[in-house]
Amino acid sequence: MERPQIVVFERNIAPQLSVFITKELSSAGFFVNNVILNNEPNSEIELELASTSTSTDVSNFATRELLKISVESTGHTIFLTTNAGTIVFESEEDFLSGFLEYITTNLSFVRIKTDSSEKAPDLYPKTVVYDPKSSKLYVTVPTGVPLIVVPNYMNFIPATVTMDGSFYKDKVLYVSEKIQYQVDSLPLLYTGYSILTDNYILNLRTGRKEVIPSVPIFGWDRYIIYADGSISDVSLTWKLKVSNAPLDFLLVENMLYLLDVTKNVYVVNLKTRKVIFAGTFEEAICFDYDEHRATVILRALKENYVLSVNGSIKVDRTESFFKNDFPNKRLYPIFTNVKDFGFGFFYEGVYLGNSIFFMFISKGVLNIVTDVGTWQVEITKKD
Repeated sequence: MERPQIVVFERNIAPQLSVFITKELSSAGFFVNNVILNNEPNSEIELELASTSTSTDVSNFATRELLKISVESTGHTIFLTTNAGTIVFESEEDFLSGFLEYITTNLSFVRIKTDSSEKAPDLYPKTVVYDPKSSKLYVTVPTGVPLIVVPNYMNFIPATVTMDGSFYKDKVLYVSEKIQYQVDSLPLLYTGYSILTDNYILNLRTGRKEVIPSVPIFGWDRYIIYADGSISDVSLTWKLKVSNAPLDFLLVENMLYLLDVTKNVYVVNLKTRKVIFAGTFEEAICFDYDEHRATVILRALKENYVLSVNGSIKVDRTESFFKNDFPNKRLYPIFTNVKDFGFGFFYEGVYLGNSIFFMFISKGVLNIVTDVGTWQVEITKKD
């Protein structure tokens, strides 16, 4: 509450852009309150009227003067209105690069000084996550965003959830009420006799740590994919080198489809642990899955291919499904629909945090482990 308050009135602003505004203003020392305006036409006095009516509602935050700004998006153009006037940004890129500089140089408002460097994260207020389904509030790490509201289609756990369903918080892995372990590295899987972390495998019988040659990047039910293109199962008793560093992948009916950074594509039968197809596809981008046709599609810049255990077939891209609509800012694997905007990670417009540590699928639920906590959302079952 020592921070000066600022009210941001937003119209037609995408959720990720709203988070960007909040984080930028928070880094400058403000406590931000976002107000979403309707889509009725602007009037010259609307901002002042809205500011007057809203300042009463938010005055409980502090007794000091409130600063008010307005941000409106029309097509690619963004209008920023302050007490210094209105400035027009011709593109979102211009807004992202020029917003904070304009605010800090043109507003006549006394604000606290902060060191916004990564070495001083505590100068951000801690983020509060509110889950309306349970009416619970969770105080998490400082991210620059004061409040995150959990949508009804997602679950939030204020801890790291591992592939086996254990919980990790404050350096303690909680397997059950009676079974707990001190772990100094991020745990990803508890097997009963070992713990897989992002750096090593801890043998619980001997206490010995075995450094792993490659970091696990994704878990899919009984299988784990590693950064060097290897795969294993959750027993950690076998490992198969499949490709170079993975770019995109899908698992459908015990078949793993993997595209690596050198544009090689592999199909692996996970039951037999054998590569049954390998090929190179120049300009390959990502996989897609057509549930109606039960077909895996490889999308490339110029061509699309249907993949199967028997090979690949070039397809006609004039059909609606096969037209290329390449993902924008989406992380690999593409099917997760998680996006990275450079200032945070998002799922369907929901801010997840500043860092993603691990993702895995368990029983049809995608788990996204971030610096804020673990987010869970159901996905379409593909096997």
